[in-house]
Amino acid sequence: MKTFIKTIFKCISNNKSRFISMSLIILVGICFVTGLGGITPKVENSLNEALTTANAPDIILKTRNQLGFTQGEIENLNRIDDIDVEFITSFDQTTDSSLRTISLDFKNNKINKLKLIDGSFPSSEREVCVERNSNTIKERKIGEYITYNNISFKVVGIIENPLIFTMDGDINEIDNSRLDTILYFNKNSNLPLTTAYIKLNSLNNHSYFKNDYIDIVNDNISILSNKLNNENYVYLTLKETKSYAFITEIDDKIDVIAIMFPIFFIAVVALVILTTMTRLILDERKIIGCYKSLGYNNISILGKYIIYATSCAFLGITVGLISGAYILPNIIYNVFKKILFLPKITSKINVTLGIYSAIFMFVAIILVTFYVAWKEIKEKPANLFQAKAPKAGKTILLEKIAFIWSKLSFKYKSCYRNIFRYKGRLAMIVLSVLGSTALVMAGLGLYNISSKPITINGVAFDMGNSIKYVSVAAIIFALILTILVIYNITNMNISERNREIATLKVLGYKDYEVCSYIFREIIQISIIGVILGIPSGILILYLIMKFLDFGSLSDIKLISYFLTGVLVITFIIIVDLLLIRKIKKVNMNDSLKSLE
Repeated sequence: MKTFIKTIFKCISNNKSRFISMSLIILVGICFVTGLGGITPKVENSLNEALTTANAPDIILKTRNQLGFTQGEIENLNRIDDIDVEFITSFDQTTDSSLRTISLDFKNNKINKLKLIDGSFPSSEREVCVERNSNTIKERKIGEYITYNNISFKVVGIIENPLIFTMDGDINEIDNSRLDTILYFNKNSNLPLTTAYIKLNSLNNHSYFKNDYIDIVNDNISILSNKLNNENYVYLTLKETKSYAFITEIDDKIDVIAIMFPIFFIAVVALVILTTMTRLILDERKIIGCYKSLGYNNISILGKYIIYATSCAFLGITVGLISGAYILPNIIYNVFKKILFLPKITSKINVTLGIYSAIFMFVAIILVTFYVAWKEIKEKPANLFQAKAPKAGKTILLEKIAFIWSKLSFKYKSCYRNIFRYKGRLAMIVLSVLGSTALVMAGLGLYNISSKPITINGVAFDMGNSIKYVSVAAIIFALILTILVIYNITNMNISERNREIATLKVLGYKDYEVCSYIFREIIQISIIGVILGIPSGILILYLIMKFLDFGSLSDIKLISYFLTGVLVITFIIIVDLLLIRKIKKVNMNDSLKSLE
């Protein structure tokens, strides 16, 4: 048994390039899936930690009464069990500019704690704090004077409101315009209390972004509404605040992309694994025959190839999960800072999608290996020791079109005969290139539609670089996968045609002629894959847009179609150039070896 185990390691050693390329392909697939699935948890967990620290309200209660809450209403709210309440004064105005004024007790600010970025809180009636500047909110400096209601107020502090974390600021409740100034005054007993921040004690340890959070809050609103029984009250959840609505909308769209893209990514990876394992097992037919002659049972022989495949999978999955959990989420998080005021990034990681994909990938690899290996293992040793007869040449369809076929040179006639002679090889290369091209096309199309604004509660918000950089990540990973797929398939194609290449050299073909002979076929097959891959990518993009409920195919720029083909074909040519050395190293004596 020890000897048999040694042969497993020898198999890995003898097929290092296959082992490494398979591991890298799995790594790239799992890294991308894990990273994409970890973006929204990273953003939401970071924001949740900040909102928890600020003790953000679960319910925002507003009164329609212009005189604010009455003393009796305030007492009723304070008497309700399991809630904490804090009252403020908040007015929106549109007279001179889009302005909001908030008056609160800074010393006893326990709910929705305002964070002082610079300066100090107001200590007199003629002092004021302002909201930090953003794309829409004007920049104010400490020491600057602001005139409000014909009274001059000195700016003494810059405030960070936990409920406002988009660069687009907040919306004026009167006319839906963008607020350009938010003023924070010290509490004045003469002003009516118009807003109550309510914190539900039952949700103290509940994430603000958990799926059931808003539903639980709405259930509590129903209970609270029955207790208060006041038609002048307006109950709002965080979902009605513009920043929270914006981030949940963006996260929902990224989650759709995180589910849709990996499906096709994993499909391409699985196809390449199928091709690679098929070739490996065909190359080891004689070794399998030898095992059977020595008395090894079918399960033991099958185990060798299962171990080989799962070793690749384990290595690729492990490194993919670890790298994917940190690289992509951290990059996209920093990109999000261009459209959001984000807190310090959380140390928490989420690899749920990566683990599900890894399990699926692992099972798929075992099933694929079992399928391709069992077909050979169940044969008799005598048959396994004999090389499979090469496929007989047949008249191809193109030969029947005389006016085209007669004008082709010998090298192209030979090329097309070889392409259509091995239909299995043709299908595998076409499908692999098709899948890679489709992912690149979908990524570029997603990049095109990412510049469109989204509408939330009737207000347009610019997504900025959020979806754009996710699409860039998809394009980069798709191109990396394309390089690995093309390298793997081309390398395999050269290996299985060593005898043919050696024969050509014996017949006097020069190195560049032999390279042209091999790569001509691969490039032309790949072009078929590219041509079919572009519409396939559009189909993937259509499905993504359908689930996103955002964008249309008309938003895809013409350059994206052209760029997809150019990028994929360029990488195919680069990979082919890198593999010229492998063709040159083929020994001519191989052509003289017996097939038996």
